[in-house]
Amino acid sequence: MISICIPAFRRVDYLKRLLNSISEQSFNNFEVVITDDSGEDLIVEEYIKSTYFNFHISYYKNKSSLGSPRNWLASVSYAKGDWIKIMHDDDYFTSTTSLQTFVNQIEPGVDCLFSGYKAVYENGGEKDMTISQRKFDQFTHQPLSLFAKNIIGPPSVMMFKKEIKETFDERLKWIVDWEYYIRLALNYKLKYVKEALINVSYNPTQITNSCFLNPNIEIPETLMFTNKYGNKLFENIHAYDAWWRLLRNLNIRSSIDIDKFSQNELVSDNVYKIIKFQSLFPVSVLKIGIISKCLMSISFIFNRVK
Repeated sequence: MISICIPAFRRVDYLKRLLNSISEQSFNNFEVVITDDSGEDLIVEEYIKSTYFNFHISYYKNKSSLGSPRNWLASVSYAKGDWIKIMHDDDYFTSTTSLQTFVNQIEPGVDCLFSGYKAVYENGGEKDMTISQRKFDQFTHQPLSLFAKNIIGPPSVMMFKKEIKETFDERLKWIVDWEYYIRLALNYKLKYVKEALINVSYNPTQITNSCFLNPNIEIPETLMFTNKYGNKLFENIHAYDAWWRLLRNLNIRSSIDIDKFSQNELVSDNVYKIIKFQSLFPVSVLKIGIISKCLMSISFIFNRVK
């Protein structure tokens, strides 16, 4: 059985769309678990209790607001299925056979499935974000490469065994998804379905909007991740470039600047070296793509961990 776990938060119009897509699935051996993090807002609760569904819903109202990703974890904790299919309340299945396609890929030894997805821009337009099998294999062979760019997508694109011991790190908000994927790739067998099975919504209410270019979130979380894996990150030019872009985009120009946002996380000497090198050049120069890449490469060559 599949447990479709939905961490919900007030967005009832998006939730309706998701539940409609679930009702149309050709595979029907599933349960739906909804954990409502809407606080005193009753819009989700009233909708669930007043609507008929052709499948069973286990609805839970959180006693107090948990936030993301603790609401994800709460939803998973109530699941009774053999496999967990997390679906964010604003995402939905691309077709009536999406869940069946996931199920068809289950085989002995596989712990977690990922699929391609379509980005649906609520103000108009969509884009297929499905990657090649080769790129997915590169990720599984070098999991830390995901630090440079999340090519996998949000948690709605995955389905995993209930028995997996790794969980989302509730301390994180900005990097919580790909940090989890890296741990999965390091410890479990992953499989990729090169087909867009999920529509991922891009809308103004997404929690990532409050994180983007916010140094109070991006800096401490990235430092936390860097301290976990150490100098391995700085041996890879793509990971080095990720730090380069983060510091440039957040206008971190001195050790004082990054220490201010570190929230007591240790700042690597490699990060200080990047800051020092960038400070030699005007921000306007660093924002010129080709020049920035060249300077980053020079910095990497001279500062590369031996």
